[in-house]
Amino acid sequence: MKVINVELSVIPGKQSEYEAFINELVSKSRQEEGNISYDHFKATDSDVNYEIIEHWQDEAAIASHNDTEHFQKFLNGIGDFLTSDPVIIRMDAE
Repeated sequence: MKVINVELSVIPGKQSEYEAFINELVSKSRQEEGNISYDHFKATDSDVNYEIIEHWQDEAAIASHNDTEHFQKFLNGIGDFLTSDPVIIRMDAE
């Protein structure tokens, strides 16, 4: 299993707009073949820090996800909401 954590820091005042934007990515990613889980969280100690935690069956599932329309829409639009580049952490889980 492959795990991807994505840390996102949102521009203050854009949280509601960001959350609406990210909902499509989360709901459509959960429906993909090879997806085990796809969750979005807001930090308990911050109004602007979020994290996406993804679990995928294998690298092929991730590659397929990266080619989807909803992921490409995310890549093209996420910069409008962030104060810095996302921090992406990739891991293998046994």
